[in-house]
Amino acid sequence: MDRTITAPVPDDRSPVERLQTWRLTASGQFAWWCIEVGVVAGLYYGAARAGLHLAYLHGSVTALWPPVGVGVAALVILGPGIWPGIVIGDLLVADFSSPWGTVLGQTLGNTLEVVVAAILFRRLAGRRTGLERVWDVLALVACAAIGTLISAAFGVVSLRLGHVIKAAEFGSVFRTWWLADFSGALVLAPLVLVWATRRSWRMPRIQIAEAVLLLAILVVLIEVPSQRDVPYIVFPILIWAALRFGSAGAATALAIVSSLTVWNTAHGSGPFVRTSLTHSLLASQLFVAVAALTSLVLALVVCAAIGTLISAAFGVVSLRLGHVIKAAEFGSVFRTWWLADFSGALVLMVTFVGGWSESGTLAFPVDSRVALEGTGVLAAVRESGEPQRIDRYEGRTGELVERFTSFGYGSATAAPVKLGAQVWGALVAAGRRGAPLSAGSESRLRDFADLVAQALANADAYRKLAASRARIVEAADIERQRLERNLHDGAQQRLVSLALKLRLVKASLRRDPTSAEAHLTEAEGELGQALDELRELARGIHPAVLTDRGLTVALEALAERASLPVELTRVPEDRLPDSIEAAIYYLVAEAITNVAKYAQATQASVAVERSNGIATVVVSDDGVGGAEPNSGSGLVGLADRVEALGGRLRVDSPPGRGTRITAEIPCA
Repeated sequence: MDRTITAPVPDDRSPVERLQTWRLTASGQFAWWCIEVGVVAGLYYGAARAGLHLAYLHGSVTALWPPVGVGVAALVILGPGIWPGIVIGDLLVADFSSPWGTVLGQTLGNTLEVVVAAILFRRLAGRRTGLERVWDVLALVACAAIGTLISAAFGVVSLRLGHVIKAAEFGSVFRTWWLADFSGALVLAPLVLVWATRRSWRMPRIQIAEAVLLLAILVVLIEVPSQRDVPYIVFPILIWAALRFGSAGAATALAIVSSLTVWNTAHGSGPFVRTSLTHSLLASQLFVAVAALTSLVLALVVCAAIGTLISAAFGVVSLRLGHVIKAAEFGSVFRTWWLADFSGALVLMVTFVGGWSESGTLAFPVDSRVALEGTGVLAAVRESGEPQRIDRYEGRTGELVERFTSFGYGSATAAPVKLGAQVWGALVAAGRRGAPLSAGSESRLRDFADLVAQALANADAYRKLAASRARIVEAADIERQRLERNLHDGAQQRLVSLALKLRLVKASLRRDPTSAEAHLTEAEGELGQALDELRELARGIHPAVLTDRGLTVALEALAERASLPVELTRVPEDRLPDSIEAAIYYLVAEAITNVAKYAQATQASVAVERSNGIATVVVSDDGVGGAEPNSGSGLVGLADRVEALGGRLRVDSPPGRGTRITAEIPCA
C-alpha cells in the first residue's frame, strides 16, 4: 500500500511575529486583555497600599490617594475597556470590616472616577496622551476634578449610610476625600503618562549627574528643619527641574516633593503642621495642587517655546533654500514666525508678486514679504473681503503704511482677488500725496481683480486636476498590485494544490480507488475555498449585492460587517445610476473603515438623500475628531472619487466633537 507522507510546513517567522499574529486571534485578544487587566489591578493595588501609609482618618481617607492617578493614566493609555482592573485592585485593598454596602459604594465611586476622568481626557486631548501641550495639562486638571467629585460623593455617602462617620463630619470628610483624590490625580497621572509615552530614555552622563544633584537638593530641602519657616523654598528646584528636564523632570520632582510633604505632615512634622489634623492636611493638599500646576504648566510652556524655536528655524531655512525669502529677510521672518507660533497668534504675511511705478522705483520690491497688520488698506480688505479706499494715510499704522508714506504716497485703494469666499490676495493702487485717486478707481480695480481671480482659478483647477489624475493612476496601480498579490497568494495557490490532488486521484484510481475518494474529498474542499476567496475578491472589486439588490441592501451589509454600530438613517428606495451607487458604496465603506481605525468612536451613522438632481451622502461619528482632510490617502482618495463625478466633498472634524463627511454628487 502506498502511503503519502506530508511534511509540516516550517514556520520561519520570528517569535515576535508569531506573537503578533496570535494577538490578532480571538483567544489572543482575550488573553492579552486579561494580562492588561491583571497588570492594571496590580499597579492600582500597589499604589493604594502606598497611599494607605498616609491615611490619618478612618483608615481610608488619606492626604494623597495615588491609585487615582495610576488608574487614570492606565485607562488613558490602554483604553477604558480595562476598567475591571480598577475594580479588582480596589477590592483587594478594601476594608471589609466595614459594612458591605459601604465597601461596594466606595468601589463603585473609585471605579467611576477613574473611568469618567480617562474618557473625558481622551476626548479633550485626542490622540495625545503624553502631556505635550499646556491644553493637555488643563484638560487633565478639569477631568480629574470632575472624576474625583464622583468618588468623593459615593465614598462619603457610603460612609454615612454605613454609620462610619457622623452627619457633622460629612463636609470635612468630603473635602478631604476629594482633595486627596484630586491631588493623587495631579501628581501620579502626569508622572505615568509622561514616562510611559517617552520616546527615548537615554540621557547624557552630565545630565544624569545634574538630575541626581537636583533630586538630592530637593530631598534635603524638604527634610531639613529650616523648611518649616520657608515652606515654599522647594519651588526654585521645581522650576529648575521644569526648565532643564521638561515635563518628565517636572513630573518626577513633583511626585517626590508631594510624597515627602504629605508623609511629613501625616506624621506631625514639616511646615504644614497645624493645630488640627484637618487643617494640616488642607494646607499640605493646597501646597501639592499649587506645586503641580506651577511645575507642569511651566515645563510645557518651556517645551512649547523650544519646539516653536526649532520649527521656526527649520521653516525659515526651508523658505530660504527654496528662494521664497531673501537672505536680508531671514531675521525678520524668523522672529515673526517664532512669535506667531509661540503666542498662538495668526500673523499673516503678504508677498508682493509684481508692480509698476511712474518713478520706476517700487515701494515694495517683487518677492518682498511684509506682515499684514495695522490699519492700512490691505488690512481693511483682509477683514471685509471687499474693495476698500483710503484717501488719507495720516493716523494709520503698520509696516505697509509706513513704507507707502515714506515713498510719498498719501492715498490708496485695493480690491481683493477672491476665489469663492476665500481671499487669495489683493490689487493695490496708490496715489501720490496731494494727488488723490480719481473717483471710481476701486470699481475699475475690482473688475481687473476679478479677471486675475479667474485666471488663478483656472490655474488652480488645472493643478488639482493633474494631481487628482496622478493619484487615480497611482491608486489603480496599487489596486492592480493588490489583486495580483491576492490572486497569487490565495486562489492561485488553491488551484495549484487542487491540480496536484487531481493528479493523485488519477494516479490512485488504478491502484487504490478508496484513497482516490479521499483525495477527491480534499480536492472538493480546496475548490470550495478557492471559490470563496474569489468571491471575496470580486466583492472588493464590485459587490454583486450592489448590482443585484441595490444600494440600500449593500449599505446594510456594510453596516453589519462593521466593527462598530452603524445606523442607516435614510437611503433612497429608487435606484441611482450605477456609477453613482458605486461611488456612494465605496465612499461609505472607506469612511466607516477610517472611523473604526482612527476615530475612537462608539457609533457612526450614514444618511443618503436624493433631491434636485443631487445625491447627498453624510457619514458622521462621535469620535475624537481632528481629522485633517488634506493629510493621508483616505480622505484624499474619497475626494478624488467624488470629484471625478463632478461632485464635492466636505469634512467637518472639530477636535473632541466627532467627524462629519458630506459628499454631494450630481445624479440627474
